[in-house]
Amino acid sequence: MPSPIGHALAGIAVGCLVGSRVSGELPRRPLWQGGVLQRRERLTPRSVMLFGILGILPDIDFLFGQHSRYTHSIGAAVLIGAVVLACVGWSHLKTAFVASAAYSSHVLLDWLGTDTTIPYGVMAFWPLTDAHFLSEQGWFPMVCREYWSGNCWLHNIGGAMWELILLVPLTGFALYLRSTD
Repeated sequence: MPSPIGHALAGIAVGCLVGSRVSGELPRRPLWQGGVLQRRERLTPRSVMLFGILGILPDIDFLFGQHSRYTHSIGAAVLIGAVVLACVGWSHLKTAFVASAAYSSHVLLDWLGTDTTIPYGVMAFWPLTDAHFLSEQGWFPMVCREYWSGNCWLHNIGGAMWELILLVPLTGFALYLRSTD
């Protein structure tokens, strides 16, 4: 399963890609550019940071000893969207949708990861089912949690480098696309 680095990068990439392609509400003062009404909000460093946090957030379940369960599901992603919607109001439905998508990136990456702990995989479709799912691809190595071991640190550094190789180009592309909106 990916590290927080990989999850943050994926959250940023998905937040930018989904946020740039979903039509949103009209701004209070419409922006006219070349005779076309611009409907998209500008990408801010705060938005990028929030996308990254949402990408990491499902791992909060480590605090409760329930890793890869309820917080790693579409049910939790919908709940995140509902909480955001309750905070910002119906006029910002796009914001709630983008938050859910950035959060969901975590579930996708963990599904594509390697899992060596029982039960294997994530409860991706909870509350519809509590079955665990894991891709056979294993794109991301398991994060070692035996931090006192030198081999653990080397393993995690190698895993983080692999995540950077895979996800930095995608995240950079997403940021570029969003900046051209």
